[in-house]
This record gives sequence, structure tokens and C-alpha cells, in this order.
Amino acid sequence: MSEQRIYETVYVLNPEMSDEEVDANVQNTVSLLETHGASIIRTERGGKRRLAYPIEKQRYGYYNLIHYHGTNAALSEMERMFRLSDRVLRYLTVRFEKEEHLTSLTRMGDDDGRDDDRDDRRRGDRGRRGDRDFGRGPRRFDDRNRDRGPIPDAIMEDAVDMDADDDDLPDDEMKSPEELD
Repeated sequence: MSEQRIYETVYVLNPEMSDEEVDANVQNTVSLLETHGASIIRTERGGKRRLAYPIEKQRYGYYNLIHYHGTNAALSEMERMFRLSDRVLRYLTVRFEKEEHLTSLTRMGDDDGRDDDRDDRRRGDRGRRGDRDFGRGPRRFDDRNRDRGPIPDAIMEDAVDMDADDDDLPDDEMKSPEELD
């Protein structure tokens, strides 16, 4: 028989599931582990939370945590079930040496109203940011050209001469590039 080790598995379920379906999924996972010889230390539901980035076009997910003593066979069977399920968005299993090192999900409330704040920021409504003396605008351009010094008048006069109206000349008076040399 394989050696029993301490594992922690966190998995995220599809947010379109109901609370009853999430509970049933956790119970199925626990029974699968127990069927393969694992003993459950603790299960914890983290609730519905906002994901760090969209996964399969979902912005939220139900977080679940399971701590257990189990064999490699139990772990591989559970992860196989996760891979085959379309309800599991992500999962992660970590092995620990001691039970004292096990972590916990801190219960966070739903992100009510945070979407509105993000939408405002995307539209550019960032509110007052304090007395900042930097940003986008002419000063930024001036800072980049500060070391170059003023443009000499001779160069400016040449630039004005280049803008002379050559378009007013008839086509037969325009010079070809060979004649300019």
C-alpha cells in the first residue's frame, strides 16, 4: 500500500452552478477521495469570489478547499475527475509535510459594487489623484527635449523656406530631381 501523505486541494467551480450543486460537487469529491482510501481532515467553502482573470469567459467562481491524508492513487483519481468535468474551472493540489502548515481560505464577502468601480476606471473616470505634477501633456514632451536647447534661428528660417508654395508653379516650371543636382 502506498504511503499516506497530507494534501491540500483548492478548486474553482463554475459560477453558474447553484449552491446546492456546489454542495453536491464537494460531497462527491469527498466521497471519491474516501473511496480511494483518503481520510478528510477538513473541507472549507470559500464562496463565490471574483477571479484574478477570466477563465472560460467567467469572471467569478466558487472556491473550495479540501485537506486530506491520502495516497497518490486517490489524488490522481480526483484530478482525473476534475479534468473531465466542465464544472471545474481550475484546481491546484499541494503536498505538505506537516499538518501545522496547512492553510485556510479566508472568507471574503461577495464583490458587490466592485464591478461598477472597475467600469468607471475603464471609461477614464479616475477621480482626483492628488496634486500630481506629472502626466500626459505638453510638459512631458518638453521634458524629453529639455537637453537639446533652443532651435537656432537659421534652422527655423530654412524650415520656413521649405514651406514655400511650390504648388503654385505650373508643371513645366517644376524641376526634376536630376536638374536639382
